[in-house]
Amino acid sequence: MLSQRIINRIRRDWTSVRPVRSQKVVGIGLPKTGTTTLGRCLQRFGYKHRTFDMDLAAEVKRNNLANALAEAGNFESFEDWPWFLIFRELDETFPHSKFILTTRKDTGTYVKSLQGHHYRQGIRSPEFVKPRWWDVVFGVEPSEWDYEKSAERYERHNQTVLDYFGNRRGRDLLVVCWEQGDRWKQLAEFLNKSCPNEPFPHIR
Repeated sequence: MLSQRIINRIRRDWTSVRPVRSQKVVGIGLPKTGTTTLGRCLQRFGYKHRTFDMDLAAEVKRNNLANALAEAGNFESFEDWPWFLIFRELDETFPHSKFILTTRKDTGTYVKSLQGHHYRQGIRSPEFVKPRWWDVVFGVEPSEWDYEKSAERYERHNQTVLDYFGNRRGRDLLVVCWEQGDRWKQLAEFLNKSCPNEPFPHIR
């Protein structure tokens, strides 16, 4: 009997060579809401996956969406930058796609996670060197990051997503929170996939 590891390897190999499906699955939660965990889950479900790309994010921030949308045509699932910024355009460009809004249990938890991420990156350190895309994407000096604005941005983004999808929630939009117990079951039902018989990944 084949081990789960071998089965997963066969699945990954097949995913890499088969044609790209037109339907997309897009994680549209802000970074630090469990997007990396979602990405791992989508890969496990067999999607050709694309995670963050900060150079594409800079282009999107400059209102140049052409390259991001073209790149989306080459993959089937997405999370993090710049994909959450262009969920409307992805919805229009790839009809019948699915969207997943990852959230934290509350705004304070989100901000604390973002602060921890920045601490690990050392953005408050004088030695921190801004990546080439920093100014375009964030528009603020690292030492001047305003976490109150981060909290407002988080709440505004989530509400914008909920307003946009309206009564399509449940059909085209799934809202999940790993901290509140959402796991394989919720994702599998939404994506019409078999529920994996393996531990749910938690990736920082």
